[in-house]
Amino acid sequence: MSSTDKEAFLAVYKEIQAEIIADIQNLPAVSDNVKKQLVDYYSVCLPYTVPGGKMTRGLTVVKGVEVLKQRELTEKEYKDAAILGWQVEWLQAFFLVADDIMDASITRRGSPCWYKCPTVTQDNAINDALILENMIYQTLRRHFKKHPSYVQVLELFIDTTFQTEVGQHIDTNGTPYADGKRAPLDLTRFTLDRYQGCVRYKTCYYSFYLSCALALAYCGYDPDSEEGKALYKNAEDICMILGEYFQIQDDVLDAFAPPEVLGKIGTDIEDAKCSWLVCKALELVSDDQKKVLEEHYGKHDPAGVQKVKDLYKDLRLEEMYHAYEEEQKKTCDELIAKIEPENFQELFKFLLGKIYKRQK
Repeated sequence: MSSTDKEAFLAVYKEIQAEIIADIQNLPAVSDNVKKQLVDYYSVCLPYTVPGGKMTRGLTVVKGVEVLKQRELTEKEYKDAAILGWQVEWLQAFFLVADDIMDASITRRGSPCWYKCPTVTQDNAINDALILENMIYQTLRRHFKKHPSYVQVLELFIDTTFQTEVGQHIDTNGTPYADGKRAPLDLTRFTLDRYQGCVRYKTCYYSFYLSCALALAYCGYDPDSEEGKALYKNAEDICMILGEYFQIQDDVLDAFAPPEVLGKIGTDIEDAKCSWLVCKALELVSDDQKKVLEEHYGKHDPAGVQKVKDLYKDLRLEEMYHAYEEEQKKTCDELIAKIEPENFQELFKFLLGKIYKRQK
């Protein structure tokens, strides 16, 4: 079993799901009828919302432990690393269920968003997002309560959740609200400075740093020791760059990738998101081109959305992105080559390999 074995990783997911369903079945002072309703509901909810993605975040924890141990993992080590990896995937599920409601998204991973399922609705999905988050701590307590890294692991999840939710607020309020609805579009808010702050908190920590830090914590690296400080700092530095690259890539895919390839219908333009594309466009537009953004950005009108995409093409933003991608690849390669100990470099090569030139 290794970080490349997705079947073994998915087998651990099934064990975790079975434990959670057993918890529901054992709830005190709840009738058998109600328990059955809960079990039936969450036996659908969990496999619908948690697995199904690329699982890169979760597999990165396993890869990180392998790299730090510098050997094949024992059965116990593999299972521990996989359980930790799945908690990152559970965190992702919590964020995505909530994010899809906030963005009024239609599809996710090629299927209707969870809240769009006829037997779910928004009311249930909001509660389900909260339950998905709680399940992380139930599972961590069950498997790691006596592990030396338990408190540090808890703190990593608490800190990362807070950081991501701060980033989500910045993202949601690219255009602020007033009187219960969005205020008129203010293009001056769409700056690369704001964008970089949003990306750091919304994406970099939970999509990249958390998995690396969990591997370090599980392997016993103390963030307060001299060696530990350097390792966590190196991980954070490279993860911030990888995360920004990943999010810019995501923004470009949202606008230009076919929905059947991407697995979702992009809505950044309709939702008036502070995306890399609109920030770059505003640096380059003429006064006439700027009017296209003023008239159509942030509106749920397919013809207007297409005009914004046509403007992006006229400004050659896709070509600009491809040049940026090659620059970031070179920057990442150079940074990774400087990381000590040398074996730790393998983890970041693994992450870069997962995102470089991705199509979805």
